[in-house]
Amino acid sequence: MNCPSQAVTVSALKKALINEEFLLYYQPKVDLTSGKLIGAEALIRWDHPEYGIINPGEFIPMAEESGLIVSIGKWVLSNACRQLVEWENGMLESISISVNLSVRQLYQPDFLKMIRLIIDETGVNPEKLELEITESMMIDSEAACIILNELKNIGVYISLDDFGKGYSSLHYLKELPFDKIKIDQSFIQQCTRDLNDATLVKTMIVMAHQLNFQVVAEGVEKEDHVVFLQKNLCDEAQGYLFSPPVAADDFLNNLSKVNQILEIYGLPGSKSKNQWMEEEVRTARQEVLEMVREQQGMTFKYIKRYGRFIHTLCDGELLYRMGLTPERVVGRELDEFLPKKIAEDKVIHYEKAWQGTEQVNYEAEVNGIHYIASLRPLTRRGQVVEVIGSCVDITERKEIEEALRRNEEKYRFITENISDLIKVVNVEGVIEYASPSHQEVLGYGADMYKGEQIFDYIHPDDAELVRNEFKHLVASKEIRRAVYRHKHSDGYWVQMEAKGTPVLDDAEKITHAVVVARDVAGVS
Repeated sequence: MNCPSQAVTVSALKKALINEEFLLYYQPKVDLTSGKLIGAEALIRWDHPEYGIINPGEFIPMAEESGLIVSIGKWVLSNACRQLVEWENGMLESISISVNLSVRQLYQPDFLKMIRLIIDETGVNPEKLELEITESMMIDSEAACIILNELKNIGVYISLDDFGKGYSSLHYLKELPFDKIKIDQSFIQQCTRDLNDATLVKTMIVMAHQLNFQVVAEGVEKEDHVVFLQKNLCDEAQGYLFSPPVAADDFLNNLSKVNQILEIYGLPGSKSKNQWMEEEVRTARQEVLEMVREQQGMTFKYIKRYGRFIHTLCDGELLYRMGLTPERVVGRELDEFLPKKIAEDKVIHYEKAWQGTEQVNYEAEVNGIHYIASLRPLTRRGQVVEVIGSCVDITERKEIEEALRRNEEKYRFITENISDLIKVVNVEGVIEYASPSHQEVLGYGADMYKGEQIFDYIHPDDAELVRNEFKHLVASKEIRRAVYRHKHSDGYWVQMEAKGTPVLDDAEKITHAVVVARDVAGVS
């Protein structure tokens, strides 16, 4: 029920906590292989004396802001554990209970002590308690890692809630001790109708399983969601198709219905569990390989056996542009498909990554294709067990760099072999480049001009004229000409005629001027 915002106050929340106006609803979680209930998520509601049942979205933000979430969260955790123990003493023996944590709870100094106390007081089996945290709570991953590892030592399970919705750094999936990831319902709702959502959900499931996480799908509301998730080997599901969040008594009353949902809407019972799982595993692996093959770059993996680096995977469009195929690379050493010198150079980088260097980058060339590679070691129990590499084609960039280099050499040759004097100056009149011809014509080396004002070597009687012409060039962005006397290193003056050309950037703003001058009258 919606209630006026003014009804949700700090004092009202404190009163609700004292008067026991909060209650817990429970939403079932179902095993997508057996179809049976395996857990429940505890979700708080406020039974307001005037406005009835109020959903958490209307009062949790105030609780977070005021700090009351710590006390409310403790109440939720304690009562959820007591409910689980009560169920286990009755007709429900093999289910778990999951509870959402807030960021304030997680980082409370006495948080771990509070968890241990609740476990002792309620007698709940810690292995049946599942704590859910969100991605946004992982920004301080170093502190979170310490806390989560302590929770694992206590024996509780840890789930990453709303996966894909928030911070989404894959780094902490590798570093933090999660047991499950819960795919956010925004991906599930359209997974059977939107190809992008379907691809993302499939990828999340495959990735999670590769990292030894179980996968829970949130927001399962339609029959076709169940079949899609079963086909893609999702482990668990929860959502309105099975049951909305309900009070504890209704949860028990709905048990038979919940256990029949998969039988009614899921995959046909005649299809053996092992057969479809094996088939879907094979399909999932094939899809991953196809994704690797279709990428524009190249992905490869290697291991080290008996001192030799052996490739276990290699595919991608870049591989074929190099004139190679997966069959020529997989199962082989570098010198079996690359020239000896290139293979020797790459072994140095391979060894560095195998020794545990977090990221090894290098550039290489094979059959005229230039690429940049990045190697990252994969560890298990502190030991490198495999290295994965990704490559990007930089041939076009290299060709552009080479063309620029050749042009630079050509223009340098021209400037070094002409008698005209060329200067490049910025809009302040400071010289940034002077051609070598200055040495021959004026007796000053080109390097002497760098950083100097262009007007410093002009006859005092001509300096004002040249300044005005330069100002006009900058203001109008037009070519300007001037005749003036330039000082020679031997002390006399040389009559010069110069043309200044403005240089503009993409925004049509002048950045420099190129001044070309020549001796027109000999010595004056």
